[in-house]
Amino acid sequence: MNNTNLTTVLRFIEENMRVTEQTSIEYLDSQGVMGRLKIKQNHIIFGRRGSGKSLLLKSLRDIAEVECINVNLEDFKDISFPNSIIQVQKAIIKQLIPKVASKYPWYSYNSFKKSYPLKTRLKKQIKLLDHHLSQPDSYDQEVKEKNSKKGTAKAKGTLLGGEGEGTFEASNETELSKRIKVDKLDILKNDLSNIKELFSDVIHHIGKDIFLILDDFYFIRKDEQPYFIDFFHRVSKNIPLYIKVATIQHRSKLYTQDKSYVGVELPHDAQPIYLDYSLQDFDRLVSFKKQLLEHVNQKAGVNVDYNSLITDNAFRFLCLASGGVPRDFFSLLISLEPLFGSGRSISKPNVIEKAIENVKNKMDTLKKDASEEDVLLEHYLHIIRTEIIDNRRWNAFLLSNSEVQKYPQINQAIKELVDLRFIHLVNSNTSAANSDGTRYSAYMLDIGLFPNANPRDFQQVEPGQMDDKHRQDKIRSAPKLDLVSFSEQIATLNLTRELEVTEE
Repeated sequence: MNNTNLTTVLRFIEENMRVTEQTSIEYLDSQGVMGRLKIKQNHIIFGRRGSGKSLLLKSLRDIAEVECINVNLEDFKDISFPNSIIQVQKAIIKQLIPKVASKYPWYSYNSFKKSYPLKTRLKKQIKLLDHHLSQPDSYDQEVKEKNSKKGTAKAKGTLLGGEGEGTFEASNETELSKRIKVDKLDILKNDLSNIKELFSDVIHHIGKDIFLILDDFYFIRKDEQPYFIDFFHRVSKNIPLYIKVATIQHRSKLYTQDKSYVGVELPHDAQPIYLDYSLQDFDRLVSFKKQLLEHVNQKAGVNVDYNSLITDNAFRFLCLASGGVPRDFFSLLISLEPLFGSGRSISKPNVIEKAIENVKNKMDTLKKDASEEDVLLEHYLHIIRTEIIDNRRWNAFLLSNSEVQKYPQINQAIKELVDLRFIHLVNSNTSAANSDGTRYSAYMLDIGLFPNANPRDFQQVEPGQMDDKHRQDKIRSAPKLDLVSFSEQIATLNLTRELEVTEE
C-alpha cells in the first residue's frame, strides 16, 4: 500500500467533510434525488446530520438553471422569534440586490430606469425590517383620538350704551386615548403582500425563477417552526419562487392547528425527499459506501485498495457503526488512520473501539441539535441502554407498532433518537420469534453504546443476519421493550417538560 496515496485520500476526506463553498466533492446521487430536486416544486429534504443534505443543496446550486438564494438557518439559531423571520428576509434581500444590479451594465439606460428603482425598493425594505428589529416582539401602543364639537348661540344685551343682538360660536375639543396590543408577527403578516409583490418584481426583472434554499431548518425552535415556514410558504404562493428546505425529520414540526391551519403539509404544499440509507437494506448500504470510497479516490486522484486495509467483516461493521450516515462513516475511517500502518488489516474489534471512543461526539451533537429537549432525550436513551444492553445483554430490541401509539412521548423519543443516530431501524414490520400476532419494529442500538469491544455474554445481532434456512430469526428473538415499565420510569423522573410531538 502506498502510504502517500492513503494520506492524500484521508486529508481529502477530512477537508471535505464539512460543506463550504470551497468543497470540491459533488453529491453522489445514487438514489436519483437530484432530478426531482431540480424541478419547480417546493421540497422538504429529510436526512440525519451528516447524510449529505448540505452537499446536495450545494450541488443543486451549481447546476440549477434558476437563481438560487441560500440561507443557512444555523446562523440564526439564537435569534428570538419572530426576529428570525426578519433576519432571514434581510439575508434574502441582500442576495437579491446584486442579482438585480447585474442584470444590466451599470452605465446603461436600463440600469438607471429599471434596476436602480428596484434596488431602492429592496434597500427600503431592509430599513423597514431593521425598524421592526428594534421593536419588542409585542408591546402596547397608545392611540389618541380628538373629537371636536362646534355650536352657535344668539344673545341680546347692551353694547357700548346701546342695545343689540349677536350670534356667537362655541367649540368643545376632547382628546381620548386608548392602548392597543401590537404584535410583531402580525405586522410581518400584514406586510406579506408587499413582500410577495417585491419578490415577484425581482423575479420578473432578472428573468429567472428562484429557488429559496433554507438549510438546517431544525435549528429553528420546534414550537416556532410551523409559523416560520408558514411565512415563507405564503410568500412563495402563486409566484415563481420555490422553497427547498433541508432538515432532520423528527426534529421538525412543519404544521400545527392554531385557530387555523399554519405551516406546510406534506405532500400537498411540498414534496418530501428522503436521503437516509437505513439498516433495513444493509447490503445496499454497504454497496453505497464502497461507491463513496471509489468516488473519493477519483476526486483525490489516487487509487487506494481498501480491501487490503480493512477486512470484509470490519468494513461491514464500519458501515454498521455509521448507521448509514456518510459523515459518520468518514469520521470513523479517519479515526482508524493510526492503525493503518501497523501492517495488519483493520478488524471488527478495532472498529467497535473507535465507535465507542466517538460516541462522546454524538452526545455533544445531541446537545446541539436537540436544543431544549436534549436532557429529555438523554433520559430516554439512558433507560433504553440500561434495559437492553446492560440488563438484557442485547444490542437490539423489538417495539410493538400498535402499543407504542399509546405512549406518544416514548414514540417521539424513539424517532428522535433514530434521527440523532443512537438507535437504528432494522425492520419496520416484523413479528416476534414466538409469534403473538403483533407486528413490531426491530431496532439496533448504536455500536458506540457498547460497554467494550468484546462484551461477554452478549447477543449481538447484525442487520439481515439469517440462519441456514434464510430466516431472520435472531432479530425476531430480540427482547421486547416493556413500554409500561418504560413509562413508569419516566414518570418517576418528574420531568418539567415534554417532547414536542411531530407528525409521522
